[in-house]
Amino acid sequence: MTDLHKGIFFTMISAVTYGISPVLIRMTYDGGATGVSVAFLRVLAIPILLIILRAKRIPISLAKREAKDVIIACGLGFGVTTLLLFGSYAYIPVGIATTLHFVYPIVVGISCVVFFRDRLSLSMIFALVMCTIGVSLFAGSTEGISVKGVIMALISGATYAFFLVYIDKSEIKNMNHFKFSLWLSIMLTLSFGVYGVFTKTLALNLTPGAWVICAVNSILCAVVAVTTLQLGIQFAGATTASILSTLEPITSFLLGMLVLNEGYSTAKVIGVVCVVIAVITVGAKKPG
Repeated sequence: MTDLHKGIFFTMISAVTYGISPVLIRMTYDGGATGVSVAFLRVLAIPILLIILRAKRIPISLAKREAKDVIIACGLGFGVTTLLLFGSYAYIPVGIATTLHFVYPIVVGISCVVFFRDRLSLSMIFALVMCTIGVSLFAGSTEGISVKGVIMALISGATYAFFLVYIDKSEIKNMNHFKFSLWLSIMLTLSFGVYGVFTKTLALNLTPGAWVICAVNSILCAVVAVTTLQLGIQFAGATTASILSTLEPITSFLLGMLVLNEGYSTAKVIGVVCVVIAVITVGAKKPG
């Protein structure tokens, strides 16, 4: 298996795992959780990551350069992204927010070309176009949407693009993936803990079922999704990983129908087809 195919494999696992997360999160809301509390409860995955690192005898401390990169990527990238995306849900429907957020594959592709002189083949440009069209078809009605919410969701896509590119172009790319996920979880817990306290949105009076689902979601995201995303970027690069990440809303859509009995539309079915075409295009790409 080539590095490219390894990257495709790991990124697809990450995207599918992240796609499961929204369904789980929606289930926790019935048990008293909020988006902020779900993000804060990433703390539940920290003991698992510590056990894994201890078993592998990998030190958890960060070197000076590693600490700088982690703070920039997790704080300015992932942390700000999550705050903006969750915040946009208060102003616009989740479907529209998610669609606007998925502007990031285009931003990643342009950033890598402009700032790092990466080359995009015609097949990659085609895949970018197809995944963008596919995700855009998942947007619901745009009637009466808030400009503030739209701006927040779009910026969240830009900051997430920064997160992906920074991983690709910094020392994080070669950092142990469980170690990176540990520090990402720590920073996410701290930032959302402070944010939740000040905004009074940190709800922790959950039902036992909601606690279990939050724990499962945290472990899936921290132990599986984040680690495989980093490996995907390491082997295939940020642009390829960002395109394959559009499998995330497809997974959420399919699980929403199967688990939450959500409806479907012709537009969404066409969107699925477009994303699948993009994924096949990337998978057929020759290494090098």
